[in-house]
Amino acid sequence: MSTLPNEQELRIDLAASFHLAVTYNLHEGIANHFSAVLPDGQHFLVNPFGLHFSEITASNLIVCDFEGKVVKGKGEPAASAQHIHAPIHRLSPRAKVLMHTHQPYATALTMISGGRLEWALHTTCRFYGRVAYDTEYDGVALSDSVGERMDSVLGDAELLFLGNHGIITAAPTIAQAWDDLYFVERAAQTQLLAMSSGKPLTMLNQELIMQVAEQTRHERFDLGYIDRHFTAQKRLLDEAGGKYRL
Repeated sequence: MSTLPNEQELRIDLAASFHLAVTYNLHEGIANHFSAVLPDGQHFLVNPFGLHFSEITASNLIVCDFEGKVVKGKGEPAASAQHIHAPIHRLSPRAKVLMHTHQPYATALTMISGGRLEWALHTTCRFYGRVAYDTEYDGVALSDSVGERMDSVLGDAELLFLGNHGIITAAPTIAQAWDDLYFVERAAQTQLLAMSSGKPLTMLNQELIMQVAEQTRHERFDLGYIDRHFTAQKRLLDEAGGKYRL
């Protein structure tokens, strides 16, 4: 029996991720976009332009092909969504889910000259070996060349910092993309708070960074943290009367 999610399950989980972005202030109203490749491997779900993240439901997500053309649903993707998500999904089959935000703390790091996640925090170590930095900001994504460049920089990474812009998480599942979105914001917020003290960060040594990265990988995958975290977040939405499942 297949354990792959069907389209309706993907719709519900992707819709939930938008509402969670509102809950944790990771959104910019009707801006930013999340996408998930459908089981056919040829199309993806994405939010239609003009809906606030809090308005998005399982049923109002639209389906696009890898050229960015709408094949199902009402509305169109934002131009930047079309030119970021379609090329990356087309070029990197492993990136089945993409979440692009301008969330405040992670984005603040992209504004700092040489801004990087610093290996000085337990939480940050979960991203060791999984981060890439695109420093060639060239304006709003209005052509596929932008998404193609982002894809080339992303490579095998799962978190992409976009210089002077925002971030993208890339993952095989919605739960994993959301987990990274949540924790990179926590890591960035804590790092910026520490940096604001004006005192130097206490950096971890390489051996310890790698040890914690492996320990958190075990926790995330072998112990089921990612899926349990996302399930708990959806449970909170349901208890609050969230309409994302509609």
